[in-house]
Amino acid sequence: MSEGRGLISLSADAVVVGAGIVGLAVAYYLARRGLSVVVFDKGYVGGGSSTRNAGRYRVHFGNRENTEFAIRAIRKLESLSNELGWNGIFERPGYLWLTRRKEVLESYERLNEQLWKPLGIPVQILTTDELKDRFPYINTKGIIGAVFGPQDGAFHHDYIIMGYYTKALDLGVKIFEFSEVKNVGIESGRVVSVSSSGVFARTRNVVFAAGAWTGELMRELLGIDLPIRPVRREIGITEPVRPLINTYIIDAETNLYIGQTMRGEILGSIELEGGEGFLPYGNTLSWLTAWAREAVKLIPSLRNIRVMRIWSGYYEMTPDHSHIMGRLDTWPEGVYVLSGFSGHGFMFGPYAAELLVKYMLDGVVDPLMKPFLPDRFITGNLIKELLVI
Repeated sequence: MSEGRGLISLSADAVVVGAGIVGLAVAYYLARRGLSVVVFDKGYVGGGSSTRNAGRYRVHFGNRENTEFAIRAIRKLESLSNELGWNGIFERPGYLWLTRRKEVLESYERLNEQLWKPLGIPVQILTTDELKDRFPYINTKGIIGAVFGPQDGAFHHDYIIMGYYTKALDLGVKIFEFSEVKNVGIESGRVVSVSSSGVFARTRNVVFAAGAWTGELMRELLGIDLPIRPVRREIGITEPVRPLINTYIIDAETNLYIGQTMRGEILGSIELEGGEGFLPYGNTLSWLTAWAREAVKLIPSLRNIRVMRIWSGYYEMTPDHSHIMGRLDTWPEGVYVLSGFSGHGFMFGPYAAELLVKYMLDGVVDPLMKPFLPDRFITGNLIKELLVI
C-alpha cells in the first residue's frame, strides 16, 4: 500500500462495495478463504439499511425458492453468535398473521399444505376463539382467523453487524468509510481497479453489495441495468412497558406489523402507498398517525403509550421481490452482485454471502442459489414472491 498527495493506493484480490450486513459478510467470507479484501462505503459501517430494520426473521415465504432459501439462511443466522463471538440475542416468539377475509385465510391454508408442511415448517391455523385464548390483548373484531409460525423470531442486528466488522478487521480486511466509489476500471473486458475520491485499489474482482444503492451504482459505473429500486419505509418504537405482546403480529389487511422487544418497547410500522425513490431519511406525520391509529385499534391497551423515536430506511425492491446474486456472462469479468433482497437482507444476507463466495472462488452454483441468478430477468423465470412484509 502506498500513499501520496492524499491518495491511498493499494492492491487487493477483491473489492466489496457496501459495508452493511451483506457487504461485510461477503468481505469476511472472502478473507476467511485467504483473499485480501477492501471494502468501500459512502457512509459509515451499517449506516444504510442494516441498522434501520426491525431485527426479525422468518422461514415462511410464498414460494418454494424463497422458503427453501430461508430455511437454510435462518439456520445460518442463528449460528452467528458462535461464529462471530457476538451475542445476537436470538429468540423465537413466532409470527402471527391476522386475516380478515376468507380467501386470504384459504391462501395461507394452501401454502401450509402444499409448501410449508412438506418442508417441515408447518404453521398453526387458529380460529378466532383460539386467537382470543392465546393472544387476549388483540381486538379480534373483523378478524376471521390467524396463522401462527412458531419457527420465526427476532435478534439484535447491531451485534451481528459488529461481529462481522470485527472479524473482518481481524482477517486484514481494509474498510474505508465515507469513501464513495467513483470509478471501476475495465481493461480488455475485465475489472482492473476500483477507486473512490481518496483510495485507488488495483483488483480483479468487485462485488456490488450496496443495498438500495446497488442498481444506481452499477448503472452509473458500468452501464449495467439491474432492476433494483429503493423504497423508503418508516418504523417507530415506544417507551418500554410491561410484557404484553408475546409474538410478532402482521395484519394482512391493514399492513400493520407490531411486536415488543426484550426491553419492553413496542416496535412496528405500517405500509402506506408511495415512498419510492431516494427520498430523504426522515418521517411523516401521516405515517405516524396511521401507525398509531391502527396499533391502538388492534391492541387497545396501547392507547396511552408514548412514542419515543421514529426513523426510516430503504427496501431494495426487485420486480419479483427476490434477491439477485451472481453475475451475467455479458458483464465485464470479475463483476458480481449480491443485492435486491426486498426487505429480507439481514435474514438472507449472511447465507447468501457464503454461497456467493463459493461461486466466486470455486465456480460452484449452489442449487439454492441458481433461481436467484440475474439471468432470470432475461429468461422471464421470475420468482414472484408475494409474502413481503
